[in-house]
Amino acid sequence: MNLRIAQESDLAELAELFRQSVLSTAPQRYTPEQTQAWASLADGDRFRQLILQPITYVLIDDTGILGFAGIADDGYVASTYVRSDCIHQGLGSKLMQAILEHAHRNKIQRLYAEASEFSLGLFKKYGFHLYDTEVVERHSVPFKRYLVERYQV
Repeated sequence: MNLRIAQESDLAELAELFRQSVLSTAPQRYTPEQTQAWASLADGDRFRQLILQPITYVLIDDTGILGFAGIADDGYVASTYVRSDCIHQGLGSKLMQAILEHAHRNKIQRLYAEASEFSLGLFKKYGFHLYDTEVVERHSVPFKRYLVERYQV
């Protein structure tokens, strides 16, 4: 497995990974309307911004991209997604370690994110604590998100 920074040429593969990951896992804890609204983020300019505005790390092997995670200059963890056939294999942890190493190298003291029902456990595993929740709307569909943060020592 190799880790590298995402490139514009990765966008189509990353969008498909994102879409399939959401469509395969979200129905376990989200309504069909929430699942579809979430998956639709893979279409269009918002997804391009999600990947290219922060530094997004991609984990790859000979089968392609296995997952990705992004971090902005201000410590915002913009994404953490793993390919649906690779969930629960430690790839989320590898990506989170890359995010934490990036923050350490760049002297980012506060990391923060809006976690989903699925990513909350990963964030907690790496020392993030829940400080609030919020409800946002995507395509007129409400979502509860968990606001998490971690301070680097």
